[in-house]
Amino acid sequence: MSYASARDRASCQVVKEIVAGERGRDDWEGAAGGGGGLPEGVAARPDPDKVPRNGEDAAEWLLYGAEYHTARYRRDVKARAGADPASLPPLPEPLALSRNDDCIDCLRRAFRHVRSLGFVEMPDYALVEGCLRQFAREAKTTIREIVRPINWNAAPAGGKRRTSPPPALGTGGVAWDLLDEEPDALDDAALADAENDRRSALEAAASQDEAVRSGVSGGGKDPGGPPPAPAAVGPGATGEAADLARLPLRMQFSLAQAEYNASRPGSVPVHLALRDWMKLALPLAHGTWNAAAWERGNHRTGDDGYRQEVYMMMLQRCLRAAEPFDNFSDRRCFYQPEEETEEGEILRPKRRRVGTSSSSSGETANGGDGGGRRNAVVGESPLVVLSRVFFSLRLELDMQGAKSFAPPPALSFR
Repeated sequence: MSYASARDRASCQVVKEIVAGERGRDDWEGAAGGGGGLPEGVAARPDPDKVPRNGEDAAEWLLYGAEYHTARYRRDVKARAGADPASLPPLPEPLALSRNDDCIDCLRRAFRHVRSLGFVEMPDYALVEGCLRQFAREAKTTIREIVRPINWNAAPAGGKRRTSPPPALGTGGVAWDLLDEEPDALDDAALADAENDRRSALEAAASQDEAVRSGVSGGGKDPGGPPPAPAAVGPGATGEAADLARLPLRMQFSLAQAEYNASRPGSVPVHLALRDWMKLALPLAHGTWNAAAWERGNHRTGDDGYRQEVYMMMLQRCLRAAEPFDNFSDRRCFYQPEEETEEGEILRPKRRRVGTSSSSSGETANGGDGGGRRNAVVGESPLVVLSRVFFSLRLELDMQGAKSFAPPPALSFR
């Protein structure tokens, strides 16, 4: 799990293959000095003779215990960074269960059954349950202790809290939903999960960097200064790519969808293009722009009075994405196509069912900077809501352009 939390996919794959018996001593012997295809935690195992032969599994490794494996992972990280082996703390003793052949055999039988299943085959749950019950008897414990439910919201060991769910993009209470169309297959829940995965990976990378620094500098002592904050973007991202990477995934996806539609105005139905465009436009026009997290430099606030350059870039791209559709002035945005009966009679076009809802508070929405924009009023027609969105986008772009550039963040040299 330590490799997984650090997104070290190559090491995860190797460990899983060793546990399943797809790798073994032949691979270990070919990885001289802990190099080659095996992770350092495996190659530096205290008793190399117990590394299984190719074709054999290593189910007992799972019973070494979380304390052992976590300590081993931390040692490996520091060792790869060049720390003195003598300065590293000793590993804790593996759990006694790892030496219980009957317990290991119970796991092995369950794993072999699962590994033999095809994609559409139903597992033999009675067999798996029987293996767990026998394991519990041999380990002198209970099924409830073995298969313990996980509280995903609890703080992990070490006092660090889990990543909180990303906040939803605000729209100032304004909504635009096509009630006659199927909902978007990629909903907010899927993007929220992806956002959590991304933030967890960045935090894990920052924690690993902190562990390396504290282990290498001063023979294991903390080098001083605050711990590094989780990076907002991945390594190597610069310019506009870095600007976009700081934004929430929902906003990134909405921008990509709107620009994709704009590149194909002849094939994308205009009412669907409007639906996708509003997912991008509403947060920009009526939501709150998080300047501290989304602008450059990590030193900005929403009311500092300076130009928000990333926000301006998003406003410009949003407005450009509407131009190939004539800014959604087409009647088909709001009315379904005319229908002809069998008798040749032309039926009156039906209005599309567009669900609009909004707040009537009349407060400004973009960080409280007095931009002059007001939220749409409950009961307004879709055309009025759309007009207000365009007005807000253009007004905010003009107001941002009239501001001066923000000074760079303060620099300090140690």
